[in-house]
Amino acid sequence: MRRVLATSALLAYLLGIVTICSLSIDARLGALGVTVWSLQGGIQWRLISSAHKRFRRLRIHCDGAAELLDNSGEWHSAIICKECIVLSTFAWLKLKPAQGGSYFELLRGDARGTSPENKQWRRLQVIWRHLGTAGRSC
Repeated sequence: MRRVLATSALLAYLLGIVTICSLSIDARLGALGVTVWSLQGGIQWRLISSAHKRFRRLRIHCDGAAELLDNSGEWHSAIICKECIVLSTFAWLKLKPAQGGSYFELLRGDARGTSPENKQWRRLQVIWRHLGTAGRSC
């Protein structure tokens, strides 16, 4: 899923560049827009890629608490932000680790079926319904 996230981020970045260049505005203003868009995209890309390099796993508890497993095998507590989106087959989670920064994860699952992965996906959906707007703004 991380490749899908990286590919979609790149496509969104390129689409933004094309959109800015297609506007009928002064060339200097267009260049400024492309520069600002590129800086913003670079910052977001760096945040996402650095978090993905630091953490390998995600664990969400029934009370909405989250933990992230780093590369050394240590679990770190995190806060689930209310800017998350949880649908029937996809979830976009934004987490705030206790040591700072942001962590984003794109997850995929299926609520149907009896496999352990499907049960975990249904559990995530139930937890998210109970959290709803009770999550924190990050």
